[in-house]
Amino acid sequence: MFEPKETAEEAQQKRLFYLKMIYFVSLAMSAVYLFKFNFEYRVSEYNTGLFSFWIGTALLPPILLYRFKNYKIAALSCGLLATAVLVYLLYLSGGVEAPGIFWLAIVPFGFGVLLSTSGAFIGYTIVFATMVWFWILKLQGGSVNIIAAYGDYNFEKSFNVCTFLIFAGITTHLYLRGEQKYTKRLQEKHWDVENLLRVLLHDVANTLSSMTYNLIKAREDQEQEAPMGQQLDKMERAVSDINNLLHQVRHLKSVKDGKASMPLSPISIAIVLNEVMEKSETLASQKGIKIALDLSRDKMVVNSEKTILNNVVLANLLSNAVKFSLPGDRIDLRAYSTESMAVIEIQDYGIGMPENLLNKIFHLDAATTREGTQGEKGTGYGMPLVKEYLTMMGGSIVITSQEENLPHHPRGTKVVLKIPLTV
Repeated sequence: MFEPKETAEEAQQKRLFYLKMIYFVSLAMSAVYLFKFNFEYRVSEYNTGLFSFWIGTALLPPILLYRFKNYKIAALSCGLLATAVLVYLLYLSGGVEAPGIFWLAIVPFGFGVLLSTSGAFIGYTIVFATMVWFWILKLQGGSVNIIAAYGDYNFEKSFNVCTFLIFAGITTHLYLRGEQKYTKRLQEKHWDVENLLRVLLHDVANTLSSMTYNLIKAREDQEQEAPMGQQLDKMERAVSDINNLLHQVRHLKSVKDGKASMPLSPISIAIVLNEVMEKSETLASQKGIKIALDLSRDKMVVNSEKTILNNVVLANLLSNAVKFSLPGDRIDLRAYSTESMAVIEIQDYGIGMPENLLNKIFHLDAATTREGTQGEKGTGYGMPLVKEYLTMMGGSIVITSQEENLPHHPRGTKVVLKIPLTV
């Protein structure tokens, strides 16, 4: 099974999200401690270093990112400058004896999120070098300890624990939300690819089945020395339909990826129904089923994509009607217009559907496939695709079904499609 991967653009968007997350949270948390140093402890002689690092963190990463479009350098500068603020604050608070020394644990995490595995190793190296430096300062007795001189160690430790938990909670929540968002996007992309493959397999198989039938008829005509022109014309149109379908599947993949738009254009419902009738009658005749077409004289023109409306939507629905009808049955195909909608009704008088199957018929993750009245196989993917593409065309679908004959509701299945008329 094909497993879609992140594109370079998607990966870049995810990295930018995490860069912004760490950037803003780091600035906010370091600003809290800058405020404490200046207004609680009233120690201003270290402001040159503190504010230089903080302002550099605030300005340099955005400039590198938006001016030079260089994510790696922007992420590295953000991580290094935010770490410099943290290390300087810990240095002023007592080094290894600082009440917030455990803040160093976030350094590998931050660099890892920003720069993946290589970033995590940078973080480990910084933490190791910082701890070695702090221990050397302690052994030499050269550490600065503003907390010991102006503050309450136990209170500051409790305060640091609380702020660390808040920081960890915020960053973890944002990280998990980001991963959930991008995982969901990958899953949707996976389903889109699967759906397009199902369209291709389902409708090419249907068209090839029709071609096979016409080929058999052509051989029979050849043996009887009868004209084969009609069968050859049908096979030629079937080959053309397959080519069109392959083209549309490629284009729909582009639509799903956001690289193109659905190519809607004015289409006559009457023309489409007559074309799909011709194809469906080939399959229906094999079971002795008659398809009766009732077309309104109203001008029914809709904005649609002809190949999808024909091969994916209508051919799929008529194929199902034939599949679940008994030999010799009739299928009624009716089309008319309301004030703003073209309405297409497909009524068969076959075996119908149980309620539990009808309730989940549009769900891709539900098992809805079943055999036809003569053992015809199905995939269970046709109806979800019909609904998806109708929605892309601004249309809708409603299905009702009955397994027994009732006075006001015959046995069988009725499908009602509505597609907006062109203005």
